[in-house]
Amino acid sequence: MSFHTKRRQQFLGQAHYESELSALAQGIELFRSKPAGSGDTEIEGWMISWRSIARYQLQRVCLRYTAGEPVQAFRQDFEQVVSSFENFGDWLWRSSGDRNEPVFQYDVLDEYCQLMQLIGLCFLLHRRDLLPRIAALQDGESGKGNGGRDTLYEEFMAFGLGPETRFETDALCQVRPYEDLFNGLTETTPGRALTEIDRFLKHWYKDLAGTGWHDSHKPDEKGCQSGYFGYWSFEAGAAVLLLGIEDDSRLHKYLYYPKDLVAWAREHAWLSAADERAAARLRAAAGEPCPRDGYWMTPAGTSTRRRFARGETMPEVGCDYGTTLWQWDDNQAP
Repeated sequence: MSFHTKRRQQFLGQAHYESELSALAQGIELFRSKPAGSGDTEIEGWMISWRSIARYQLQRVCLRYTAGEPVQAFRQDFEQVVSSFENFGDWLWRSSGDRNEPVFQYDVLDEYCQLMQLIGLCFLLHRRDLLPRIAALQDGESGKGNGGRDTLYEEFMAFGLGPETRFETDALCQVRPYEDLFNGLTETTPGRALTEIDRFLKHWYKDLAGTGWHDSHKPDEKGCQSGYFGYWSFEAGAAVLLLGIEDDSRLHKYLYYPKDLVAWAREHAWLSAADERAAARLRAAAGEPCPRDGYWMTPAGTSTRRRFARGETMPEVGCDYGTTLWQWDDNQAP
């Protein structure tokens, strides 16, 4: 099958896809290697680097879906996106000294969109096991955090983690276009819910004109595209899946409705929580035994990558920043 046949949006050409995929990979490797020079301190530099890595990882998933790659091919990599945002969060909190600062700012439209995309992908890729980790990025410390800051976020998390774990609120930080999606999630019948989601998607692209990625498919004055990875409302697809709407053909008219991913999620509903936990990236705190032979790293310090044997006690890295959390390095080359 040719690239033009399998791609999911007609704006993506093969040359642009290959160029952006290469540029994202190079950017990720560059920011992994050193703190960004735009930071005033080393900590701030690493914070900026990991924020860039996390965004590039999410953009790469979107790009691969837009290019028509099989869902299973990038489902395995999705956990790396969440892990990168966790690394960004670790450096953000070290920089600010405030663990109640959310990783995604609710009042910043671009970040709110990223949060909704990330949550939507958790449901559509059957990776609900990652939702508690996203909640940890947003909720802050127990008893004095950010619970109840946004009602759409709380509604999605109630579906994934149970309503008893979440907070009641009427606040919606980004009313346009997300109010209609919230209304859809809280409707009592599939028909009325579908109407609200349809209304949400009708205005989705127009209402997000203030984002950095809007109209990125249009060539600049030199005829070049830049920063186009695909336009997708993964959160709308997640809502359809969660509400048990069987016939979503009414939404297929919207280019940015991820109908292929919704269909894949339905076909793979057998994926169990045990399968998801087994696929999750390994993490270990200082003082715990290493769960697997290989290379590990921690954002609690610089140049921390090293090899541990299974059963070896994970060490503490000397710093003023809480418990050291070690993470499995995806690159296991020596």
